[in-house]
Amino acid sequence: MIEILVLLIGLIAGLIGSMLGIGGGFLIVPLLVLALGIPMHLAASISLSSITMTSLSSTTVYARENMVDFKLGLLLEATTALGAILGSYIALTLDEKVLKILFGIVLSYAAYRMIVSRRVDTAGTSISRPRLAAGLLASVGAGAISGMLGIGGGTIKVPLMVLILGVPTKTAIATSAFMVGITASTAAIVYWSQGIYQPILVSILIIGIFVGAQIGSRLALRMKGMILRRFFGLVLLFFALRMLLSGLGVKL
Repeated sequence: MIEILVLLIGLIAGLIGSMLGIGGGFLIVPLLVLALGIPMHLAASISLSSITMTSLSSTTVYARENMVDFKLGLLLEATTALGAILGSYIALTLDEKVLKILFGIVLSYAAYRMIVSRRVDTAGTSISRPRLAAGLLASVGAGAISGMLGIGGGTIKVPLMVLILGVPTKTAIATSAFMVGITASTAAIVYWSQGIYQPILVSILIIGIFVGAQIGSRLALRMKGMILRRFFGLVLLFFALRMLLSGLGVKL
């Protein structure tokens, strides 16, 4: 029974995660913890190990359609990693509740912009130097937030690329899907080195994720950029409200 539930969790996470370029960990971790009673650290390890498959599966589909900007992805990933290191140290000196409230406010604004934006995506639009400089600076901040709160990934990278760099929504999602795999695999190694892993559950989860990601990425390619952007904005708003409530001490 538990194997079927894990398979379904992987299918849903892979479907939604690949459509939005966010990996799917926001679904995997709470479902493993709440539905199956798996300890938080083990759930995080399983999620990170599995998200790599979401990235690989969806990236193969997006890459065939030339939707992934590998150069931009690697560039942003490098600066995000730098920010994550800085953020991990900063987190030790700041109040976590204040960080969550600030993050929730910033994320709410990004969600609002994603939902109400009427910008028409234009394929092949080059990124100006000022925009790129702002994007690199923002990605350091995004990495810092990830390092401070242990979250981030596509939820930060997609709006960063769309709102600051002016990248078309589908390209941003596809590029984020590629980047998420690098981040997740790196973090997963830390858990493995501490002996925190469950290969059987990861294997089952990966099967569901692979199928879900193949379906989700193909659906995303068929959807209009504006619809995807608004869908992402609603998911982002969910994250923002959870972060705000958590920062205010409301138990979820």
